[in-house]
Formats: sequence, structure tokens, C-alpha cells
Amino acid sequence: MPRSMTGYGNCTVSGDGLNVNVEIRSVNNRFLDYNFRLPRVLYSREHELRDLIKTSVQRGRMSVFVNVESEENYEPNIKLDLSRAKAYAKKLNELKQELKLADELKLDHLISTGDIFRPDDDSASSENLWMLTKQAFKDAMDQYIANSTTEAETLCIDINQRINNIKEQIEIIKSNAADQVETYQEKLNDRLSELLDDNRIDRNRLETEIAMAADRLDISEEIVRLESHIQMFSDAISGKDAIGKKLGFILQEMGRETNTIASKSWNMIISESAIKIKESLEQIREQVQNIE
Repeated sequence: MPRSMTGYGNCTVSGDGLNVNVEIRSVNNRFLDYNFRLPRVLYSREHELRDLIKTSVQRGRMSVFVNVESEENYEPNIKLDLSRAKAYAKKLNELKQELKLADELKLDHLISTGDIFRPDDDSASSENLWMLTKQAFKDAMDQYIANSTTEAETLCIDINQRINNIKEQIEIIKSNAADQVETYQEKLNDRLSELLDDNRIDRNRLETEIAMAADRLDISEEIVRLESHIQMFSDAISGKDAIGKKLGFILQEMGRETNTIASKSWNMIISESAIKIKESLEQIREQVQNIE
């Protein structure tokens, strides 16, 4: 079943005193594009999240938001950079002596000078955070895929209804195209009879003109191709692969055949049906733009 390129998924996974929330949103895009907002500790994992997306999504602009919150009893691993702290203390004492300051060096001074305390990103807690994030991401993706599939089902119902409308118009065209040439011949004969005496009508030339008109007015090949494209479209939309681009191409071909039918026809009924087909194709094209 096709999927819509607009979707949403959200999941929170908890463990080891952490709550990891992953939110996934997507909008239409010709290609697969990404936008990540991750905690600093997960920057190095972005490429892995990209790979996970690629296994399920082929088109659309994906926005992924990861938020990590600590529970009250959570004690993060904090690393003290002792070498950095000693260097700061040494430089602060040198500054104190140079400026002849009487104040004593205090811990507050060291803390305010730089990042002597920082999370221990290399610890096992970092790996635990990644495992929680990956699980939340997979669950959010499952929800996203389910939602986008449901939306695509609604789109396909609407599209199939419009395809049925096109088929109805094709039947109208076929029923009127059969006698288009004969009707044209009758009207041409009547018109010439009004303008000229019978003995002035070149019957051979008239038959030649009728034959040429028949070739110009014949739309049987266009109808066959249009029906073939409709069948291809119906087969594609009922498949399971990502077919948005394919449907767009088939719609172009359907539009081309419809335009040819309209340009060849002088029959008002056929022209009106061709206009209705083009209206339906444009409406379908807008819907297909949402399909992956």
C-alpha cells in the first residue's frame, strides 16, 4: 500500500533514570531530506538514525526531534578534568600575585572559569542512552508509517473515484467518436450543397477531403493509449512500493493523450468530456503529490 509523505510519530521510552522522547514529522519533498535536533551527546549517532530512516522511507522531508529528560533520582556520570582545574588554579594565582590582590582563591573562581566538570560521554551511560533513543525512534517510526499509510488509503479512495469518473467520460467519448467522421461528412455535404450546385461539386476531391478529415478526426489510438495508461495507473496505486514518481509520470502521459483527443475533436460532447478528464487529472495530480 502506498504511503503519504505527510506523517507524524511520537514515542517516549524510559530507563536508567532517563526519559527519551522521539518525535518524527514529515512533509512533501521530491527527494529524501533530513532535519535533526539532537542532544549533543547523540550528535555522533545522527548517521545511524539516517540509515534507519532510509530502510523505510524513500521521499519526503523528515524532521526528527530527540529530547532527553532526567528523572529526580537520576545521577549522571560527571567527569572532573583535574588537569584543567589545576591549570586554571595556577593561572589564577599568577594573576592574583601580578595584580597584588588580597582575595583568596576559592572554588567558585575555578568553577566560573571553564568546563572542569562535564558529562562522561564515554561511559556506559552514553551507550544506554543510545539504546533508549534507538528504541524510541523505532517505535516512533512504526507510528509514523501507520499514520502515513492510513492517510494514503484515504487519498487512494479519492483518487480511485476520480479515475472512475475519467472512465465514464471515456465511454462517452467512445460512443460519440464512432460516428464523428460520418457526421462530419454529412455536414460537409450539406454545407457544400448550400453553397454550390451539385454539378459543380468535385466528388473525387470531396472524397479525398473526407478521407483526410477521417484521419485527422480519428481518436481511436488515443483512446486505446489513454485506457492503457489508466490500467497502468490502477495497477501501480494498488501495489506496495513507493510509486509517487511513477504515478506522476503516468498522469503526464494521460494528460498528453487527453489533449490530443481534445485537439482532434470538433464534436462538442467529446470536447466537454475531454475537459472533464483534464479537470480530474489535475485533481489527481494534486493528490499524487502527497504520495511517497
